[in-house]
Amino acid sequence: MTAFLEVPPMRTFAFAALQLFLLTAMPAADTNSPASDATHAISPSLQKFAHQHPRLFLNQNDVLNLRQEIKTTKADLWQETISTADGLMAKGPPPYHIAKDRSDNESLWQRKVGNAMPFLALAYLMTEDSRYLNSARILALAACAYPTWGYDRDENIDLASGHLLFGLSIVYDWCYDGLGDEARATIRSMLIRHGSIMFDAANSGRVFWWQSFLQNHMWVNITGLATAGLAIFDEYPDAMKWVDLAAAKFKRTMETLGPDGASHEGIGYWGYGVEYMLKYMWLSRELLGVSLYDCQWWRNTASYRIYLGLPEKAWSRTNNIVDLADCARFSWYGPDYLLRGLAREYGDRRAQWLAEELDASKIGEDGNASWLNLLWQEQTVKPLAPGETPALPTLHQFSDMDIVSARSDWSGNESLVVFKCGPYIGHKAIQDFTFDPGGGHVHPDANHFVIFGAGDWLIRNDGYRSKWTGQENTLLINGIGQIGEGKAWFDGKACLTAHAEPHISRAISSPALDVMTGEAERAYPVASGLTRYHRHLLFLKPDVLIVIDDIALKQQAGLELRFHPEHAVQQRDGSAFMSQGDAAMLRVDSLTSDGVSLSSESIAGQSRSVDTKAFFMDTIRMTRVGSEWRNAVAFSWCKAAGIPPIVHLKEEGTRWIFNVGSRTVIFDWRDESVH
Repeated sequence: MTAFLEVPPMRTFAFAALQLFLLTAMPAADTNSPASDATHAISPSLQKFAHQHPRLFLNQNDVLNLRQEIKTTKADLWQETISTADGLMAKGPPPYHIAKDRSDNESLWQRKVGNAMPFLALAYLMTEDSRYLNSARILALAACAYPTWGYDRDENIDLASGHLLFGLSIVYDWCYDGLGDEARATIRSMLIRHGSIMFDAANSGRVFWWQSFLQNHMWVNITGLATAGLAIFDEYPDAMKWVDLAAAKFKRTMETLGPDGASHEGIGYWGYGVEYMLKYMWLSRELLGVSLYDCQWWRNTASYRIYLGLPEKAWSRTNNIVDLADCARFSWYGPDYLLRGLAREYGDRRAQWLAEELDASKIGEDGNASWLNLLWQEQTVKPLAPGETPALPTLHQFSDMDIVSARSDWSGNESLVVFKCGPYIGHKAIQDFTFDPGGGHVHPDANHFVIFGAGDWLIRNDGYRSKWTGQENTLLINGIGQIGEGKAWFDGKACLTAHAEPHISRAISSPALDVMTGEAERAYPVASGLTRYHRHLLFLKPDVLIVIDDIALKQQAGLELRFHPEHAVQQRDGSAFMSQGDAAMLRVDSLTSDGVSLSSESIAGQSRSVDTKAFFMDTIRMTRVGSEWRNAVAFSWCKAAGIPPIVHLKEEGTRWIFNVGSRTVIFDWRDESVH
């Protein structure tokens, strides 16, 4: 691929021809026309920044200060940033291409082009080196020349456009004087063209995400649109429409976010959405004088990343988070700069700790927007590890989304159980909305749990897949799962219509035992006849989880509990199944197996349409026919070379007494108490 520095100087015949094509092929824009109406007038706060560049994220004083900081307190972060810029300069702009199938309608490769531009522009601001200016200009003009941003159903109205609008706006603002009149006019014209398309789509409802107030597509695209508007508002007054639309949509988002800081989209999309929302929030406060930071969700959201992270000593680049919802086991965006942004705003020392630990471990995403580390690092917020005094509780319930994270300790080698039993978009949002505000990435997984212990995954999530309850660790009734299942994307409208609101009714912790209870009957269709599905998790730290299910129906049905071990079952001993990976050994023991059929097999799962590989899940199945079922299963684990603890059950009247060596826990059916 051609290197940036090998591209001929900008004032060549080829470049002039490109400019002529761009300026004549696109609709003409009257940059001197007045704003369409008074509601889109420039606010006094923003008017102060008219005809000043840079103004997005940095002003001229900020630039001068940062030039000093990169030599001292931010030298390490600067080396990471300039190294990324140098790599991008060497690679050059990727050529336009269209995938052979429908797997890339969003043109993911164009997202990377938009992400790259701020690195080159910032390198120029900090060094005044013309090589970086030339590289930023050529990359921006290459993006301008792409025939479409995204294609097919996503052409010019989705994520590729959101990223490219943002990146072009940064180059336009940060490199304004150095770009030259011709390049500046070309970029401005493309911002007007694509910003107008995006605005019309979002304002008219022509795109699916126009009311996705709790979903990453809206957040990314509206941030790109707002950034473009703020970059050219003083040259194209109608851009204030874009700014005002973004302000209205983010106002609704902030009003709707639950108080607990958790995301229904999983940690991967959490990072994606948080990045773009934080970008917008910074611009809103600095340029519009409107702060959106006074929001409980934002104060608590760093805890979501902390508690859904794996034990630190097990981290690897591709395995460091819990993959609930549509998520990989690693972050797609950041999260070091996101955590630094949260630490800066809220004085969150735990977030600062995690950012530094992730940096030191070299497992974060190096590109995307890590340049924000330089802007958002706050030296006065000192890191504090979760286990340091005052230690974070090892159990935390995200009470709006109803997700519980329970750890044995904060040693870095701990066991981790994560339990989920809440409304698909949280208690607050399911009350606020009569339409789906963006729940497509949710899974039909009420009363689902995962286990990580002895340095390995033991009971797993299904990953980024089509939405089927049979792929979760929960209940099927006559082969049917929960409301919302059956498609590539979760059917949130069905949940809203049914008022499906499962919940966690208990989450208590003590040094030796954590107890969690989920009530999931409302997650199932009325036609299933399910009247009770209470699941009790007894976590005997650090190596035993007892799962007690209490199921009742109006009529007899075929009932099936599924559990998906990370590794295939290698051995069966009566009612117990043994599964071993490289690091850990898992024992799954059916303690109430009378009248229950037990099996282990590899079951074909449902992949998304864009996935080409067959998908199979190792599955332990427990089935019976009836209208009531009280069932107990014990999960125990140890290092691969050891022998997992064995759990014994003794029934005395209404009490189920569980013994694990010298440890005893009692569950009493009279009042569901645990002793």
